[in-house]
Formats: sequence, C-alpha cells, structure tokens
Amino acid sequence: MKLLIVEDNKTIANMLKNFFDLEKWDSIIFHEGYEALENFYSIKPDLVILDWMLPTISGIELCKELKRVNPSIPIIILTAKSNDLDEIIGFNNGADEYIRKPFNPKILILRIKSLLNRKKEIQIKINNNVIIKTCVKEIFKNNILITLSPKEYELLLYLSENKNQYFSREQLIEYIWGFDFDGDIRTIDTHIANLRKKLELKNIKNKRGIGYSLVIEK
Repeated sequence: MKLLIVEDNKTIANMLKNFFDLEKWDSIIFHEGYEALENFYSIKPDLVILDWMLPTISGIELCKELKRVNPSIPIIILTAKSNDLDEIIGFNNGADEYIRKPFNPKILILRIKSLLNRKKEIQIKINNNVIIKTCVKEIFKNNILITLSPKEYELLLYLSENKNQYFSREQLIEYIWGFDFDGDIRTIDTHIANLRKKLELKNIKNKRGIGYSLVIEK
C-alpha cells in the first residue's frame, strides 16, 4: 500500500513515516502542496494525508483538486484547527476523515485501515458480462480472462471507480499516464476503442467536448 503524506512539519511527517513503516506501508512525503499535486499522478497513492496549513496551496484547496482528478481517493485531513466549523469545512471540501492535532498515531492507523476497507472491492461489475477482480488485477468477460495492457486496465478501473462521471482526455492522461506525459493525447481514444472491442462494452460513453464516462444504469 502506498500513502502520500503532505505535511510541512518535518518532525510530524517523519514520525508518520516511521509508524507506517512498521505497518509495511510505503509512504512518500511532500512538504508543500503544489509539489504534491504535480507528483500525485505518477505516484498513484492509495490514500492521502493532508495538513491544512501548507505553503503555496492550502490543504483544503489541495483536497478539492485531488478529489476533482480522482473522486475515489481517500483523504484524511490532519490539522491543528480544532473547532467544529473547520471540521465541517473539511468534510464539505472532500475530506473522508478529519483528525485533530495532537493525535494518537495508533488511532490514525485504525482510521486508515477503516477507510481502505471501505474502499476495497474484490469485484467491480461493469455490466452483466464483465467483471474486474481488483485483488488480482484481472478482467473477466463471461467468466473468461481477457488480456488487457496495463494502461487499458488502469483506464477501465479508474472509470469504473468513478462511474457516471465524465472525464476529459486531459484529465485521463494526467491520472493514468502522469503529469509530464508528452505523447499524443488521442492515445485515450485508442485505449477506449480497445476496451470497447475487447470487452464488447457499450456503456463507455463519449460526450463531445466533455469526455468519457463508464455509464452504469441505476
């Protein structure tokens, strides 16, 4: 598991990393917001821990931006702001958990495990025929294993985790390929076409000028 820590207090950041190391979790530390945002796409963390008061961009603004590019990413705000209004602001801007400093690291670890267990889904049903088995990173159509490229798998998983939401080519490129991708943006169209063909998917929709979405009827 990979955690992204965005905390300008180096003592706290290193303390968190030490506790996470004991859990055998990988953790990457940034001390200011824009650098964390620029590296978010290539790191692809399982969970983000944000301090509210950060240089260059606040934790709240960073939380909003991360949720925009990846609505399913679990985010914990870790802050010295202690009144109820601040906590409400945190949740209203996308935080999944709000933990006040000082805190017990063991409680933080339990909150992290709880969030990840909520997110964890062994199977994601795309339609009546296609299933993603996330624990083994495999796709099955009519119980037959279908071979996808790593990027095709990541693209389908991202759309399925954020079903019924439309994403532009630029947003998909940034999340799947990374912030510094310098290839042809139309590679998204090619990968979508491959998914539609290999899996016979009719519910990957495209809205002109808006982008792509995996549409699941409710």
